[in-house]
Amino acid sequence: MIRTVLFINPPSLPGTTANREATGGMGLTMPTPRAFFYPPQTIAYGVAALRAAGYVVGAVDAVGQDLTLPATLALLRAHAPDVFLVQVTPKTWDADYRFLHALGRELPHVPRVLFGTGAHFLPYEEWTAVADALLVGDAEWGVVAALDALQSGDDAPGFWRAGVRAQPAAVRIPPNPVLPRPAWDALPTDGYTFLTLWGSRGCDAMCRWCPYVVGWGRPRRSRDPEAVAEELFWLWRTFRKERHIFRDPVFAADPEWVFAFTRALRERGRPFPPWEVEDRPEHLTPEVLRAMKGAGCTQVKLGLEVVSPSLLARWQRVPDVAAGEAYVEAAARAIRTCREVNLVCHAFIVTGVGETEEELAATEAFLRKYRPHYVSVKRFTAYPGVHPIPFTPLPEEVLQRWEARLAAHRYPPKGPWWRRWRRWIP
Repeated sequence: MIRTVLFINPPSLPGTTANREATGGMGLTMPTPRAFFYPPQTIAYGVAALRAAGYVVGAVDAVGQDLTLPATLALLRAHAPDVFLVQVTPKTWDADYRFLHALGRELPHVPRVLFGTGAHFLPYEEWTAVADALLVGDAEWGVVAALDALQSGDDAPGFWRAGVRAQPAAVRIPPNPVLPRPAWDALPTDGYTFLTLWGSRGCDAMCRWCPYVVGWGRPRRSRDPEAVAEELFWLWRTFRKERHIFRDPVFAADPEWVFAFTRALRERGRPFPPWEVEDRPEHLTPEVLRAMKGAGCTQVKLGLEVVSPSLLARWQRVPDVAAGEAYVEAAARAIRTCREVNLVCHAFIVTGVGETEEELAATEAFLRKYRPHYVSVKRFTAYPGVHPIPFTPLPEEVLQRWEARLAAHRYPPKGPWWRRWRRWIP
């Protein structure tokens, strides 16, 4: 009988940082140690779900604790549970496989179940060589039924046993789910500079460069705004972090939800917890941005991507060129509004999608004119399940030169006038 369960965020490869919550759970490996990574939110919710079902549950975040592979294995030997639940992704699979192979050698009698919203894209022959099963989809929603199935031998939504080649349909969090508060207490929160949460999962857009829909699925599903507001206040009062990042890919897709959420925050009273979001330009209207700012939002990550209407249309970011023109106007309006209400705007640009140098120059001119506070430039990566359009990228040296130019457009907030004036006082 399974009673004790241990979640694991495996160690990174030496000299790298495994960010398994990145890009909708499809993962990302940073080429430097101790680089940016999202705390394992899926584990925090999964621990809470299993605790509520009566399991004794713990967690090891080897990335957050900066543990080496030998140190992680030593810790697991000392606290071997009835089953391991291991978070894996396509873009961290080298590190994941190395860990799982070593874990199977050290503790072969303990079943290993893999999870991760992109885990089903792993090669079947590889994951079945190092694990007993894989949970396809939203683990925090399907993990209780999966462990019950592991014991009973029955089927469960999204539960994929090694030896069965037919992949099950992904288990998905439904609209308006009721979730227990995430069990961040099981994780090394003192080492995290921020915590994450979510108000919605998935996206209805058709962008052909985006892995988020592949990982989190369609359609977009929202939680109760009152429950999300309560969770945000609880996170802030319990863990006292200065940043809380929403992982929704399109936070403000439903403006009425945003207004209900910000109203719920205001009803709980000041001071507000600090929180950050990301979204597409057309969702970030002046009314939405002002409501967010008035309820404690501190930063908006603006998915600008490109400013060529024809390129936006070709990649199905928008339906047609006319919609692309409106998209660019909405981006300009969002940046202006952020500056007006003192809300930090961090614009994100994608390169390597078949753009011309003229289109890159147009993006640079847009940044120079509208002045987002910060700019990040990311090269397009074809994740599993993403179906890009046929294109010919610019030569590597040309792309690198333009990426450096675009990333140099930083126009940080100046701060209040009295603080700037004080610097000049002898």
